[in-house]
Amino acid sequence: MTIVLSPEVEKLVRERVQRGEYDSPEALVGAAVQCLIVDDREEDSHRDELRAQIEAAEAEIDRGEYVEYDADTIHGLAKDVHERGLKRLAGQREKTGTRG
Repeated sequence: MTIVLSPEVEKLVRERVQRGEYDSPEALVGAAVQCLIVDDREEDSHRDELRAQIEAAEAEIDRGEYVEYDADTIHGLAKDVHERGLKRLAGQREKTGTRG
């Protein structure tokens, strides 16, 4: 296989090989392709996790397991989220022994 690189990419490859980061241009390209494959797999996995979460949420809605909010009740939700966040932060600080 023959690959033609832009002058900018070719310069980058040459510099990295000269610095000793890679044994050869082929090694750099191989590592780059491997990174792309790993990234694609992680993206696929993340997409699958999101789909599963969406399906679970839709099932909860179908079972009536949700709360509707309006202009009056949304403030209570915001207050509840804020309080839970403060408790979570306090718990994290206790675990790490940090303050403030």
